[in-house]
Amino acid sequence: MPYFVFAEFGNPHVADFLVELRNALQCKKNLSPVHVTLRGPYRTPPSLDQLREYSERLLGYGVRIGNYGYFSTKKGYAAFVLAECTIFRELWDKPDYKTPLEFIKPHITMFESTERSAALEVRAFLRKENILIHTYNISLSVYESRSVQEDMFGGPVVVPSNLPKHQDILRIPKGILDRARVIGTKCAELLKE
Repeated sequence: MPYFVFAEFGNPHVADFLVELRNALQCKKNLSPVHVTLRGPYRTPPSLDQLREYSERLLGYGVRIGNYGYFSTKKGYAAFVLAECTIFRELWDKPDYKTPLEFIKPHITMFESTERSAALEVRAFLRKENILIHTYNISLSVYESRSVQEDMFGGPVVVPSNLPKHQDILRIPKGILDRARVIGTKCAELLKE
């Protein structure tokens, strides 16, 4: 079973909003946590000591969540919001993707579809809404996948021992979740055609 290292968000306002937005756009509940995949897949999980070392390197760094994009996958297309953090490039190791570090795009997948037009619709929505979140409360988790990107099972979670004193910033447009549900429903209709 492949193992991955995820960066997750400890501020409940940030995590809850991102989960609700993803669920609204996808028109279903997604069981995997909102995350940025930093490392993996690996045949064996990293040691707890290694995870602690990675986690300590995150101290003092924040993640800027905003901007948007889309890409093709083996199963179709995905729309995402970028999750930018200087230290992510140092922690990054995804053997399946041979992208040079200067071109990586750490992201949070918000929508997946077999229809390109649906992913483009979600990307256009994310561009128009222009959310901005800057959060410092980040933890690293190890997840095991029974099938690629499905059925994730959590492993150890390591939170940096001294959380920074910075305050998170959330610029979330009023009514965005209602508008996201409309887009999600529209995209679900595209899939039925």
